[in-house]
Amino acid sequence: KQVADIEDLVAQGVDAIIVQPVTSTSADASIAKAVAAGIPVVLHTGRIESDAYTTEIQGGAEHFGKVMGDWLVKTVGNDGKIWVLRGLAGHPEDTNRYNGLLQAMEGTNIKIVAEEHGDWQYDKGKNVCETLYLSNPEVDGIWSSGADMTRACADVFKQFGVNIPPMTGEGNNGFFGQWIEDGFPSISAEYAPAQGAAGVRAAVALLNGEELYK
Repeated sequence: KQVADIEDLVAQGVDAIIVQPVTSTSADASIAKAVAAGIPVVLHTGRIESDAYTTEIQGGAEHFGKVMGDWLVKTVGNDGKIWVLRGLAGHPEDTNRYNGLLQAMEGTNIKIVAEEHGDWQYDKGKNVCETLYLSNPEVDGIWSSGADMTRACADVFKQFGVNIPPMTGEGNNGFFGQWIEDGFPSISAEYAPAQGAAGVRAAVALLNGEELYK
């Protein structure tokens, strides 16, 4: 779908394309076609294995994951048992955030007792957390890759009438509101909405003839 969308934009002759690749390889060929057609391509929040793009805006996904992981390690202790809620399988942002968690866990005895992909979605994240809770509710903390999964998982614990364990989150309004309302232990690694604006500014700069680094 993303490949078809990019190729459609190339056919329309748009002035610039900002793309968040679904995987590290799926959009390579279509991005290369866009650049070959003279259309600047801004790679946004996700990497590809090709260098056939014009410039990129990234958020430091490994650092994001490690910041959350460092906090969780400190919170649950050296021998804690945790669940891991990952994003979309195969997405480079998911892989890199997860690598940051693994870095944070190095040298500890923390055990990942469950690891599932919730696709960063509320509904799927809630289903995953319900299944995990019913299978084994004994968990010291939860590393969530963010988006709407944290909010979903918190709602599951409220649904079962038990305390919400320490759980990582991402800086969006839905999560912030719930965090304030429910007061559970959490952290929000910075991934500001301003990053979206940075992609637009980069595209405008390229159209104005400015040279940006890869």
